[in-house]
Amino acid sequence: MKILTGRGIKNFREAAELAFREAGADDLSLLVADLFESADATKLRSEAERNIMAAIRGRYRGNPSWDGKQWYVPVPKPGYDTRGTPHMTIELKTYLVAAGEVETTDRYYPVTLVGPIGKLDTLIIPIVLLQAILDDDLGCFAVLARSAGNTTREIPGFKPVQLADDFVARLSDVLKRKSVAAWLEEFGSQGRSIRPLVIGTLLGLQSMGATKALPLGQQQWTYELLLSALEAMAYQVSEAKVIVARAVPYLRADQTLEDAIRVILQNETKGG
Repeated sequence: MKILTGRGIKNFREAAELAFREAGADDLSLLVADLFESADATKLRSEAERNIMAAIRGRYRGNPSWDGKQWYVPVPKPGYDTRGTPHMTIELKTYLVAAGEVETTDRYYPVTLVGPIGKLDTLIIPIVLLQAILDDDLGCFAVLARSAGNTTREIPGFKPVQLADDFVARLSDVLKRKSVAAWLEEFGSQGRSIRPLVIGTLLGLQSMGATKALPLGQQQWTYELLLSALEAMAYQVSEAKVIVARAVPYLRADQTLEDAIRVILQNETKGG
């Protein structure tokens, strides 16, 4: 663990900001940490104490002891995979932030410690499952198992998916208040990079009225799908029409929806 001089961390918000910086993900929104706040602190507590004591004993002499407060900050990294059934992946690494005092035989040292703890977890969210959450229709998937706050569901054409019930409930609540595009924005640059792919696949599902979409790379773009994609990304209708009209002359008729969305967003980013 890294040891920083001073005890400047007072609450979870400050702990999350420090953890995000240390993880190289300082453009993450604190709202994302709230969504994944289900890390089991009781399972990590003994490991945290071992890590803290190992760090301070390696730094301070004089039989050091420790007293302070600890926070467990989830740091998510989203991804997207089109193999088989299109799905999101969210790698979830927990960071320990501890602020307090080290006491030796003759001195006190205010310190803050920060570093990763526990194992890397990976959540898998098939886009058909994400659509079911949006539709408040998780009942369309057969439940294979329930245990310790987790539910395993059968996803046609995909392996069974296990997710924590509180995560699904929190995500459902988030998506009642904001669009998928706005939610992905909270993941910073990583979320923005997969946003066209996730939105495009959702649009493909909705336009087909089916529970299984073609991979985004196989869907052909249409004017209506491009408009819907931009509107889902929080563009105003009038603005989306201008952007699509400006881009259409430069798109090939055989271009996929994925490519078309990427080209449009790249052009707009460049001021195109």
